[in-house]
Amino acid sequence: MPHARPLMRSWPVLALVLVLLGAIGCRTRLAPAPASWHAWRERRSVDIAGPDGWASIAGLYWLQEGEQWIGARGDVPIKLPMGSAPNVVGTFRLEQGVVRFTPVPGVRVMLRGYAVTAEKEVATDVDGAPDILEVGRVKFWILHRGDRRGVRVRDPEAPERINFKEIPVFTYHPAYRVTARFEPYTPPRTLRIADVTGGSNDETCPGAVVFQLDEQEVRLDVIDDPEANDFFLLFRDATSGKETYGGGRFLHVRRPNDAGEIEIDFNLAYSPPCAFTAFATCPVPPRQNWLPVPIKAGEKKPNR
Repeated sequence: MPHARPLMRSWPVLALVLVLLGAIGCRTRLAPAPASWHAWRERRSVDIAGPDGWASIAGLYWLQEGEQWIGARGDVPIKLPMGSAPNVVGTFRLEQGVVRFTPVPGVRVMLRGYAVTAEKEVATDVDGAPDILEVGRVKFWILHRGDRRGVRVRDPEAPERINFKEIPVFTYHPAYRVTARFEPYTPPRTLRIADVTGGSNDETCPGAVVFQLDEQEVRLDVIDDPEANDFFLLFRDATSGKETYGGGRFLHVRRPNDAGEIEIDFNLAYSPPCAFTAFATCPVPPRQNWLPVPIKAGEKKPNR
C-alpha cells in the first residue's frame, strides 16, 4: 500500500486542526440565556394566550351617539361570538361621552358578582379599571380612546387563543444589551402618537436614549409611563415586516441612573397586541423611531 504511509503521517496534523477548530467553536459559543429571559417568555405566553390574554379578544365596536344593541344574533350592531351568549343581551346608550348599559328582561348579566337588572352607567378603561360585564362565556367593557368610546369583547374560546402557538424569538444574544445615554428634553416634549385604528393620543416625551449599534449611533424618543414608573419605547427596525411584526415592537426600560445612563436589553423587545388580534388599538412608532439597523433580538413575527 504505497499511499498508506503519507496518509498515516497526516493524521496527527489533522487531529490537531480539529482540536483547534473545536476550541475556537467553544470560545465563540454564546452564553446561555439568563433565567430571567426564560421567565419573561413564559409571562408573555400568558399575556397572549391566557384566559384574559390578548388572543382572547373577539371584537371591538365603536359606539355612535344613541342606542345600540348587543348580542349573539347576526343583525345586532355589537356582535358577540355565535353561541357564546343570548341572541340579544341588552343595549348600550352613548350620550355626550357617558355610556349606559341596560339588559333585556330575563338575561343574566353580571358585574363584579352581582346581576345588572336595570340601566347602569358603566365606567370606561380611562383610569385602567373599567366595569367588566359578563354573560354566558364572554366578557365586555368600554374603551375610552380620545373622544371615542368602544365595546371590547373577550371570548376564552376565540380561535386565535385556541390555535395559539408559541411566540417565536431570536436566539438570546448579549450584543443586544446596550448602555444608552439619556438626553433629556427641557422642557419635555409632547408626542402625538397615532394608533392602528386611525386615532391618536398625546404622550409625554422626557427625552431620548442614544447608543451605538452595529457601529452606528442611533437614538429613540422615549415615552414616560408613570403607571409602570419607567420609560416606554416604540420602534421599528430593518427587520420590521420581514422577520418581525410590521407594526414595530415595544420595550420597557428603567429610568436613567445617577450617571444619566439607561440599560436597554433588546432581547426583551416584544410584539404589540395587534400582532395577535385584529381588535387591539396599538400605538404606532413615530417616524423618528424607525431605526435603519436590524435588531435581531426579542420576539419575531407571530405564527398565525
